[in-house]
Amino acid sequence: MSARFSRIARNGSQVSASSSGSIDVSAHNHILSQIRSIPDLSSWLHEAWSPINHRHERIAAGTLSMGMAVLTREMIEMHVVQAPEVRGMLDCLPVADRLSLKFIGSRQKLGTWPLSKQQALTSPTAFKMAAEPDHTEHKKKHHVNLNDASGAEHKAVDDTATAILKKKKKPNSLMVTDAVNDDNSVIALSNNTMETLQLFRGDTVLVKGKKRKDTVLIVLADDELDDGSARMNRVVRHNLRVKHGDIVTVHPCPDIKYAKRIAVLPIADTVEGLTGSLFDVFLAPYFREAYRPVRQGDLFTVRGGMRQVEFKVVEVDPPEYGIVAQDTVIHCEGEPIQREDEEGNLNEVGYDDIGGCRKQMAQIREMVELPLRHPQLFKSIDTHARAVANETGAFFFLINGPEIMSKMAGESESNLRKAFEEAEKNSPAIIFIDEIDSIAPKRDKTNGEVERRVVSQLLTLMDGMKARSNVVVMAATNRPNSIDPALRRFGRFDREVDIGIPDPTGRLEILQIHTKNMKLGEDVDLEQIASETHGYVGSDIASLCSEAAMQQIREKMDLIDLDEDTIDAEVLDSLGVTMDNFRFALGVSNPSALREVAVVEVPNTRWDDIGGLEDVKRELIESVQYPVDHPEKFLKFGLSPSRGVLFYGPPGTGKTLLAKAVANECSANFISVKGPELLSMWFGESESNIRDIFDKARAAAPCVVFLDELDSIAKSRGGSVGDAGGASDRVVNQLLTEMDGMTSKKNVFVIGATNRPEQLDNALCRPGRLDTLVYVPLPNEESRAGILKAQLRKTPVAPDVDLKYIASRTHGFSGADLGFITQRAVKLAIKEAISLDIERRKAREAAGEDVDMEEEDETEDPVPQLTKAHFEEAMSSARRSVSDVEIRRYEAFAQSMKSAGPGAFFKFPEAGEAAAEASGGAGGFGEAANDDSLYD
Repeated sequence: MSARFSRIARNGSQVSASSSGSIDVSAHNHILSQIRSIPDLSSWLHEAWSPINHRHERIAAGTLSMGMAVLTREMIEMHVVQAPEVRGMLDCLPVADRLSLKFIGSRQKLGTWPLSKQQALTSPTAFKMAAEPDHTEHKKKHHVNLNDASGAEHKAVDDTATAILKKKKKPNSLMVTDAVNDDNSVIALSNNTMETLQLFRGDTVLVKGKKRKDTVLIVLADDELDDGSARMNRVVRHNLRVKHGDIVTVHPCPDIKYAKRIAVLPIADTVEGLTGSLFDVFLAPYFREAYRPVRQGDLFTVRGGMRQVEFKVVEVDPPEYGIVAQDTVIHCEGEPIQREDEEGNLNEVGYDDIGGCRKQMAQIREMVELPLRHPQLFKSIDTHARAVANETGAFFFLINGPEIMSKMAGESESNLRKAFEEAEKNSPAIIFIDEIDSIAPKRDKTNGEVERRVVSQLLTLMDGMKARSNVVVMAATNRPNSIDPALRRFGRFDREVDIGIPDPTGRLEILQIHTKNMKLGEDVDLEQIASETHGYVGSDIASLCSEAAMQQIREKMDLIDLDEDTIDAEVLDSLGVTMDNFRFALGVSNPSALREVAVVEVPNTRWDDIGGLEDVKRELIESVQYPVDHPEKFLKFGLSPSRGVLFYGPPGTGKTLLAKAVANECSANFISVKGPELLSMWFGESESNIRDIFDKARAAAPCVVFLDELDSIAKSRGGSVGDAGGASDRVVNQLLTEMDGMTSKKNVFVIGATNRPEQLDNALCRPGRLDTLVYVPLPNEESRAGILKAQLRKTPVAPDVDLKYIASRTHGFSGADLGFITQRAVKLAIKEAISLDIERRKAREAAGEDVDMEEEDETEDPVPQLTKAHFEEAMSSARRSVSDVEIRRYEAFAQSMKSAGPGAFFKFPEAGEAAAEASGGAGGFGEAANDDSLYD
């Protein structure tokens, strides 16, 4: 077979290659006649395609691919091989070969389908199926117009009388939707749509849009796309003058030729301040080995460095459209095109410029696009943004709240009326009122008569819009509870969309949008950045990207001349934001939602910084870190994890340090709240402070709220007689309410710390609030050694200093007491070093030597490390801060917490014991059998 194949391929390459790269009919028939005798066509095709798959002899492969295209199309029509089989073969071809395929030859469809390949190869006429009944024998033959890409059946003459009643089916009419691949030369279709239109991956198609606009694109398959839809990016949509949801038609474009030369010019406002070669930096990388089809008059964008430049194709030779190949000459000479000479601006905001609020955008499109495109369906609908107007082509009228206010009586209402009248004249229109809380506050709480009249006028105008369903009112505010309630009922602003804090997926979308014009280094991991930016909103992420770009510019500042008005394009291309730049930006930025909170940080304390307390660390990891790192485990068992932890124990045992470490290990935001800071002299202010703290924590989830000195704000209720009208009781009530409301919400963990646990309100320590009680005891000998090692890990210590011996002689010392010992030893060492330096300087001055600062720095350090003498002197002044009486009190409280339930005595009975217990009616845990009765 290989010899036969070689002969066929050789003959095919001799007769099938023409000057234009096409296949003539005689060549096609010649090749087809030679393979009719081959028994297994499928294996022959695999053998024939193998040199192309392995890229042997590019020129021969290109010629052979055109011959194979004719053969495979013929065999598909005869149903000898399945279309998907050959589609996989065609996908193996280089893009350049796929673009040059021309399907010519016999197009006649056989009357009935053959049973086997052998029958197909031996009889070129109609065949009868033998192995199964022939279902086509008594049916009318289905003639297909193969020149029509849709494969539509020819209609008989008699059908025209009832044609108007029949549904017009156009398989090549597709609905425009968002692009996943932001390429200016690509249209993505579903696999079924490509099969229906008889298109292969990499084919060039002609796409027609509105206003008699069309362009040429390369087809790619998208497995996730619905049938009847087409993905294209914003640039392609602009060239076709279509918006989201519009219909475009797709047509095969097999006769497209390689362009000999093209001429492109940049748009003036996108190259302002740029110098150097635009071709080398922007155009050459864009067209190199891409085989991009271009259409005269189209715009396209190219990104390089930190800049996005917009170009227009002003000329193509041959005319209209062509493919830019390796030998195509690209001209980029002439004056840039002014923006006003163009019909539109590619930088207008669209749906694909908004990330992180997919659900909210779906609601807005549902409420705004439908009334504008189909006004007969709705009467009035109201809600949010400029992107909707750009995508729907509606007139956009912006009202900034404070701008319509006037000192003249009646003028504010008049300005509002004029805005609605202007929008009505230009319908379909969107009226967008920004900061609506400034012009429509609650009428019963405002003192100004003007604001009340403006609110009344706005209510009247919105009620009068019912007859004008093609005008949509949208408003924005970050204080929804300040708006007059009459505006928030159905018929006015009847749908409210909360644009909340984005989740990690939303943050990734926003990052991709803000970095699409940046040149990113290979080490940049946007998913990692998205996972570390808890609580960041869109503007925070934009600030983060801007700061990372600024850091990159600072690193390349030696290449930038501040005195020059322009920047060389090559310098601009050398700028690339790295992961280190993003790390720096993360270190200097915080979520804007938490900027009002006094102490908001992601601590840098780790478990290694805390010596000892291994049992406490394990308890914390299970309570706080597990729900953040393994939420699927809790969902599996249907368990709502614990959200509250109470540290209690003697002072100085590391309770605050533990809270910082757990927040850092979970990569969570950390809000530290000192109890007395929340209290205020004003009525209701203390409760409001607690409410605000928890609101901000939920906005920045996952977040750890650390309440230090909890006993100062959560004492037992009822004992504060004459305390500012029971303010402390109200604070406790507010705290209990907030902690109850957290369980069903986001990952907000409350960690309380106190050294007076017996004074806390009992309701605070029940399960569901601070349900995990962690006793932080004084450290044992091993823990004390670990604490000393952690505190001295950055301090030079003499090798003969035995920290374990110090730990053995400090029984009853807390972590803070040990910290005092190490701090005292360091102070003594510094004091000794300074004293020796002064003595040395005096000795040299007495000897008449001149010593400058550099020589003094080079002299040997008299005290290079901490010695035994320093620790011995520090131990002489050390003391315990916790007495034995206090320790017994803490241990008694801890024991009372453990012994409140059945504890270790609980055990399920065996089968026999259970039966005896049921018949005997014994009570549980030694209690009476009727213990559940409230009256016995």
